[in-house]
Amino acid sequence: MKFEKEVIIDAPCNEIFSFHERKGALKRLSPPWQNIEVVWEKGGILPGGEVKMNMHDSIRIPWQARHIEYEKNSFFSDIQISGPFSSWAHEHYFNLIDEKKTLMKDSIECSLPLSGLTKIFNPIIRKKLERIFFYRHKILKRDMSLNMKYPVKKKILISGGSGLLGQMLNHRLSTAGHDVRFLIRRPPKQENEFLWNPDKRYVDMKAFNDIDAVINLSGEPIGEGIWTKLKKERIEKSRIVTASFISEIISCLDSPPELFISSSATGYYGNRHEEILSEESEKGDLFISKICDKWEKAALSYVNDKTRTVLLRTGIVLSPEGGALPLLWKSVLAGFPVIPGRGDQYISWISSEDWLKIVYHLIFESSIDGAVNAVSPSPVTLSKLIKTMSKIYKRPAIFNIPESIFSFFGGKKAYETILCGAKVLPLKLQKEGFSFFHNNLEDALVEMLGKEVNS
Repeated sequence: MKFEKEVIIDAPCNEIFSFHERKGALKRLSPPWQNIEVVWEKGGILPGGEVKMNMHDSIRIPWQARHIEYEKNSFFSDIQISGPFSSWAHEHYFNLIDEKKTLMKDSIECSLPLSGLTKIFNPIIRKKLERIFFYRHKILKRDMSLNMKYPVKKKILISGGSGLLGQMLNHRLSTAGHDVRFLIRRPPKQENEFLWNPDKRYVDMKAFNDIDAVINLSGEPIGEGIWTKLKKERIEKSRIVTASFISEIISCLDSPPELFISSSATGYYGNRHEEILSEESEKGDLFISKICDKWEKAALSYVNDKTRTVLLRTGIVLSPEGGALPLLWKSVLAGFPVIPGRGDQYISWISSEDWLKIVYHLIFESSIDGAVNAVSPSPVTLSKLIKTMSKIYKRPAIFNIPESIFSFFGGKKAYETILCGAKVLPLKLQKEGFSFFHNNLEDALVEMLGKEVNS
């Protein structure tokens, strides 16, 4: 079977080719619903370069590929070494239309182990490839548009880079050509990794050499485990100690970074029902609200007038690769979509793509500082969220589970993370004229769950 797909991208040929050469390109362009795990990779796209990965498409599918041909700014190709196909060859073509436009073509030839299977499954494979490359080309067009708008390359230091958002941000920044560094607690294995231990107030100061921006994503996961006294202490300490330590380090630097982004969350606002909330709204009175307040104050504890500080109040990030969405997604797919409580609690959501765009915007646009709500302009109730997913997957009616059951089994954690809500709007970003990829929940879910139709 042969499959081809072309796309015209508003960027020079060399810039698009360089994107594919950089580490993280494979993962950046992989559809989130496939949840691809890169086990290892070596040699990039040069001949002899190899990658081993696991794809999770209903079942786990191991795959190993090798790059075999390469012509700078024009062409590269790869073949399957081991995987589900008897043969697989993928050719990537880059043709310059003019100084600012490139025609890119993906050409794939593949076959299954038995000829009879190939005939049966060809239509299914073609449909899957159409979805995958429609998504890949859409992401590439978006990324190249922002890369062209902001061509300056930055040196960016990230703490908490091992989490879902940290990994996504790494792939986004690295493929754009930025110098991305990481503060890590284990012994460093890469040149861009630097050891630190905020509990012992230790950091390898080389990490901060000539840095342009520091992004702090560190924090004990709130959604994992039971909220024991020890767990709550870890939630608090992991946020306050790291934010304060980074703030202190920045204040001591002779050449401090231009920007410090420190994570926070919309949990800052607490349980506010129908009240419309902006960055100017007061904090709530939940445990999470108090943690967010302390977290933000820790980031501001050593203020200097040379570094712009942003407190990024992130909402519920929607991605099939982690967070809240997979739990809801699986319950819908299983045919048992449930709504916790009345379902009228507001979810201030943000697609993972829009979250990445917000961070990118903040890195380059110096007019915005202080608290910033990283949420969609269209918050929805939890009932609306689950019903929208049920509509997309054409699943049956939805069941409500009483609040008392969630509170009994999940305690305070279930109450604060599931039964409470806040209707938060991104007013600062909107005043800046920020344009979201996803203003509509259904559009966001359709894209990230692979349900788009290429029209």
